[in-house]
Order: sequence, then structure tokens, then C-alpha cells
Amino acid sequence: SRGVGVFGNNARQTGVPPDVWRYYLLSSRPESSDTVFTWANFVSCNNSVLLNNIGNFCNRVVKFLNDNTKYAGVITAADPARIAPGADTLDRRFIDDINVLLAQYVEQMDAVHIRAALTTARDISARGNQYLQESNLSNALFSEARAQCDTVMALASNLVYLLSAVFCPFMPSTAASICRQLNAPQRRVPDTFALDLKPGHVIGKAEYLFTRIDEKKVDQWLAEFGGSSTAEASAAKPKKEKKSKKGKPAQA
Repeated sequence: SRGVGVFGNNARQTGVPPDVWRYYLLSSRPESSDTVFTWANFVSCNNSVLLNNIGNFCNRVVKFLNDNTKYAGVITAADPARIAPGADTLDRRFIDDINVLLAQYVEQMDAVHIRAALTTARDISARGNQYLQESNLSNALFSEARAQCDTVMALASNLVYLLSAVFCPFMPSTAASICRQLNAPQRRVPDTFALDLKPGHVIGKAEYLFTRIDEKKVDQWLAEFGGSSTAEASAAKPKKEKKSKKGKPAQA
């Protein structure tokens, strides 16, 4: 009645894929306090989290593997010495970090802490992006340190496969796209990170998981469908209780 509601038919009319809506709504679902929907936060979530974090990592790995001047779509073998337990390498630290995050994700899902589990899934992807940056994945790495590059691609491609599993409960279409790109069947969430895509496996073609939403859409959708502006959302947040000079709550 106040013109601030955004309904399912409105969501469909935006043309934004359902998985984007599923991610945003689950990541901001009210579990211990109220939440306010804003178009600005929705667009930012798509562009900053889904596109720049998850989409960027998966696309970068698949495209690098598919480059005919490099791997031509064939999964590589990791250097055993670089990934051995206890090895003092970027690669082993990456594996250990992923296992910590994976255990955290499983624990959160078992406890039905949906928003926390989704955040951890996002952190797994972010750790993948960090690994590519730390490893300096590039044409130079391929040509000058081939064994190291092979290891990076073996681990990164298998992390992409892991992401298909951890995001499947939240974004099933995204998970299916990842599996198509890897030419691999959908999988369950494993207990530990493993190299399940074996050397010699041939992946499929790259697909864009997400696309950028023009920020101009914020005002357009606000006018067309309603919802809260950023200013209204800030005003709607509960205010903290004032305290007296003695540190006790002020009396009404």
C-alpha cells in the first residue's frame, strides 16, 4: 500500500536471471534482524560480487585453459612436490585454505545457516582469485615456468569444479553452466578439496556466468516497480538505544 514492495512479477520483468535474484535475496535474508531491499544494493551485488568475484574467476580459468596457444582445453597435471602436505608453497597454502573454508561451509549448511554458508562459498571463490594473483597467472608464466603454470591451472580448474557444488543449492543454473564449461557431471560437495578433474580431461567452451547491470537501471527500476531508495533504507534501519551519562539506557 506504501508503494515500496517489489514482487515476483516485477523481478521477472527486469530480465535479470533468477540465479542473481536467488543469490541476492539469500545473502541478505533476515536471520537475526530485519533487512531492507534496495535496487542499488541489488545492482552492486551483481556487479561487485557475482560478476567481479565468481564470474571473473571461473571465466579467467576456463578461457586460459581453452586458449589454443596454451592448453587447448586439456586439464594439466599438478607438480606433486608443489602440492604435497607440508610443502612451503603458494599451492599447498591455497589447498589448506580451501579445506578450512570447505569444512566451514559444510558445518554451516548442516546447521542451516544459509546466509553464512553462502558467504563462505563466496570466500572460496575469492580465495581462488587471490591464488591466481599470487601466482601471477599470465602468458609469461606459461612460457617461462611451465610446471608452475600447469600446477596453477590444475588447482584452479578443480576449484571451479568445487564452486559448482557449493553454489548449486543457491544458484542451480549457474552450477549447471559451470559443469557444461568443464564438460563434467554435476557433483556433490566433497569433504576435502581434491583434483577430481584428471590430467587429460578435455573441458567445454566458456560461457559468461553473469553480465554487468548498468547502474542507470537503479533509478529506472525504482520508478517502474517501487522499492526503497538508499536514503530510505538508511532511515529504516533500527536506531541504537541512547545511553545516559552513567552508561545506563536512557529512560523513556
